[in-house]
Amino acid sequence: MNFKRLYEDETIENKLKNIDFGKYDFLELTEEDNSYQTYYFLSHLRHNLFNWYPFKKDANLLEIGSSYGQLTELFTKKVNRVVCIEDELIKGEIISKRAPDAEIIISEFNDISIDEKFDYIILCNIFEYAKSFLDSKNPYEDYLIYLKNFLKEDGVILIAMSNRLGLNYFAGFKEEHSNLYFAGINGYNNVNYVETFSKTELENIIISSGFDNYKFFYPYPNHEFPLVIHTDKFVNEIPFERRLDYFDYRSDFFREDVLNQGLAKEGMAAYFANSFLVEIRNCKNGFQSDDIDFVKLNADRLEDFRTITTIKSDGFVYKAPFSIRSYKHIINMYSESKFKLGKIRYLDCNLDGNAIKYEILNEKSLEDYVLEAILNEDKDEFFRLLEDYYNALFYNSFESQEYADDKFLEVFEKESKVMFHCHNKSNLDLIFSNIFVIDEEFVAIDYEWIFDFQIPLEYIFYRCLLHYTLTNNVFKEFISIEEIFNYFNLDSSNFNLFREWDHNFMKYVFSYLPKPQRSIVNINEDNEDDEELEDYVDLYLKYDDVDEDKIEQIKNDMVLNQRKIILNKIDQIDNLHIQINNKNRQINNLNNRINTLNQQINIKNRELEAKTKKINEFENSNSWKITKPIRKVNHALNKKRGD
Repeated sequence: MNFKRLYEDETIENKLKNIDFGKYDFLELTEEDNSYQTYYFLSHLRHNLFNWYPFKKDANLLEIGSSYGQLTELFTKKVNRVVCIEDELIKGEIISKRAPDAEIIISEFNDISIDEKFDYIILCNIFEYAKSFLDSKNPYEDYLIYLKNFLKEDGVILIAMSNRLGLNYFAGFKEEHSNLYFAGINGYNNVNYVETFSKTELENIIISSGFDNYKFFYPYPNHEFPLVIHTDKFVNEIPFERRLDYFDYRSDFFREDVLNQGLAKEGMAAYFANSFLVEIRNCKNGFQSDDIDFVKLNADRLEDFRTITTIKSDGFVYKAPFSIRSYKHIINMYSESKFKLGKIRYLDCNLDGNAIKYEILNEKSLEDYVLEAILNEDKDEFFRLLEDYYNALFYNSFESQEYADDKFLEVFEKESKVMFHCHNKSNLDLIFSNIFVIDEEFVAIDYEWIFDFQIPLEYIFYRCLLHYTLTNNVFKEFISIEEIFNYFNLDSSNFNLFREWDHNFMKYVFSYLPKPQRSIVNINEDNEDDEELEDYVDLYLKYDDVDEDKIEQIKNDMVLNQRKIILNKIDQIDNLHIQINNKNRQINNLNNRINTLNQQINIKNRELEAKTKKINEFENSNSWKITKPIRKVNHALNKKRGD
């Protein structure tokens, strides 16, 4: 075959050939090579695409186009038997090292010699290349028809691919397969080896291939490093609001997260999702995935805290561990959810197997009420709501300087003797979206970060407000954290301490995942505001383990850099104004000279016109002609008298 798939080349092949997959440390690898390719082929976050999927344990699975086996190892843990189809021997060798339990067949993708039918057929970043390996007028329809020969009666085909009309392409991300801007949007002009599709186009291909039962999933931010798996039920109800972290080369035309929220309000988010994961079913039977409406994957945390949150069609939320290591975290959530924090109680939950289970609430959240007050520009109502929340949070608390014990320092590290309000148990994540108002009582739905030790309530309150300042422009433009703290007579001089605690908490929860190298052409670079600066700093603090001095130095350097940019722009504008003023003065002087010359010309023209008129009158006068001889005689007589 004469095509290369995403990020495949000899460099990454040589790197992968030399890795001992039984012992390799991803973090050590990124220290040596922090390229996007390294992340794409080696990061465990790639598994998020299928980690949540309800595979049948006793199933067999056919993976077509396994590339270098970045998903294969996961499949061997999910099902009974995995068969991989690859077209190059070197890829087969790498897959066998990564997933020794998988069977590898080296074969052309359109000439698979296997006498077996499968429960699952996986095509991740390969279906879009069908026109390169299938000689047909309708290669995509015909390839699905071909694959049906290897599908059990109740089997499914799972296709993961980019959306031709993905929002990221409009925002300036190069089309990955062609490395061109707007290639898919423009219909792949002059690109003849690959093609992705819009949602409607992909549906038409599926139906034309003889399948009439299918379900769309929408991995956000994309299918390569998904954090959320949406379905049609919630894609517009719970729009993805985070920025995209994992990008290669791109421009930055606009904020995808902001526009995505706008599209969701119009009911159009699914059509502009960056990626699709489509489940094509071979029959009309019920499938386990029918029950899944929404999935959130917290795989970027340390293993002890990794969870999968699923909203199912039975009206319940299920929070399950990624592995046995995070099961203790689930049990802790369940046991700690039985108490009250101030006047805030927790929604009842139960253990369901290895997951906690609680009911989906239809009531409005405190966030809904707060945003409504902001949109109405009603500060009185806004502060009334905050007072209710503040009073519920601080109810029955006590002042303490002894909160920084061993348990506290294990999480937050920084010691302090500042007097703060505390409870003996604490919940660090009481943001407004996690609080519901039921029968005039605050009910919390999040149990993840409940601790059985004192945490200052002023910090918890600050952390809640910081969340909205950094993630919601409407909130930020409406009011500042300082103004809110002043309203409640709280000391804002503790903000630096709170930020340090928050940074240390992030280190406690999240694994150190340095971002891959990337190049960003920011079209609006000169218009970056404080929010973007805060976002960058917070991302750095979240994923990097640096000391306090380095953190402050980074912040100071960034602020100074922003100031330098602004001052340079001001100087440039001032210079332009001076140049424009000088040019205007020169133009005015020239205009004055031109006016003077025009006036002089007009005077001369008028004099010339008068003389010409007089001459014409004399020349045309009869008296001039009659008296001419007399004038000659008089002239002669006068001359003689003079003599």
